[in-house]
Amino acid sequence: MRSRVLKTITLMLAAIAPVLSAQTPSPSPNSVITINTQDSGTPFPHFWEQIFGSGRAILSLRQSYRDDLNTVKGVTDFDAVRFHGIFMDDVGLYDPNATTQNPGQAAQKAQPGQSPYNFSYVDQIYDGLLANHIRPFVELSFMPRKMASDPAALHAFWYKPNVSPPKDYALWDAMITAFTQHLIDRYGIEEVSKWRFEVWNEPNLDFWMGNPKQPTYFELYDHTALAIKKVSKRLLIGGPSTAQAAWVAAFLDHCKQNNIPSTLRAPTSTPTTPRKTSSALRNKFRATRWSAAPFAKCTRRSSRLHFQTHRSSSANTTPATPMSLTSQTASTWGRGSQAPSASATASPRP
Repeated sequence: MRSRVLKTITLMLAAIAPVLSAQTPSPSPNSVITINTQDSGTPFPHFWEQIFGSGRAILSLRQSYRDDLNTVKGVTDFDAVRFHGIFMDDVGLYDPNATTQNPGQAAQKAQPGQSPYNFSYVDQIYDGLLANHIRPFVELSFMPRKMASDPAALHAFWYKPNVSPPKDYALWDAMITAFTQHLIDRYGIEEVSKWRFEVWNEPNLDFWMGNPKQPTYFELYDHTALAIKKVSKRLLIGGPSTAQAAWVAAFLDHCKQNNIPSTLRAPTSTPTTPRKTSSALRNKFRATRWSAAPFAKCTRRSSRLHFQTHRSSSANTTPATPMSLTSQTASTWGRGSQAPSASATASPRP
């Protein structure tokens, strides 16, 4: 038994020696490395295998997507998946002027008092995830064009999501309320209270056309968070969903000063950032992500931090595969690991 342990230790040291030599000065000839083979070790939770992201919501209706999802689930046993666009027009949730038409009959316009919401695809999307024992990490985006203050404010992504604020926050609030209540009615509060809700995606970039960006995003967040919490205080809601951990301190100050609920934090980063800025960004992430100080102003012990890394295709070209993302979740301050890039699907584009 002792011989096997010594052989294992020797192999481990041989494997890590190149890494140690590249990162640390060479030890002096008199250095001694002591290993306690009786130690129980330190837990190494794979945070990066808890949440994956993949493209936009409508892709999850493909059988190939669900097959790939099931494969990744079998390998990592991940908990949740995040995607864009649950409010986009291709999902069909919001349409106040919807018409119906049966074969061989004239189209029928929307009747007075008819609900502007159609949850058919929303249900199929979330039913498909839950059937694979995967929960949605609900990114609340993008703007339905008939609710948009600027229907022409389209992002450069090839599927052209609308990224303008709502033309009337009463319409947005009503949709968020109806959406949230529907989820609870369909799946139950015990299930939905385990989901995470995130307001928008990277509003500090061109995914948000409010002007000025930060105050208008905070307005969107306030309306959304208050509408969700009005349905149930048990639901988890957060932001600021910014790229490169921007706005975090300002967001927390805003929440505290205005008594706005925020039970999780969700900044993002993009590995395609030029190398010359990588060192500065790493320092910024350390300050905002793993230090408790920026979050202590507006954080309860039950708050959760979600830090996401994105790998996206070129904004101006049609991607061969949906944009892939990797999410990393930390349940305790000061711990975590560098997440490798991963994709929950490799389905071809529509």
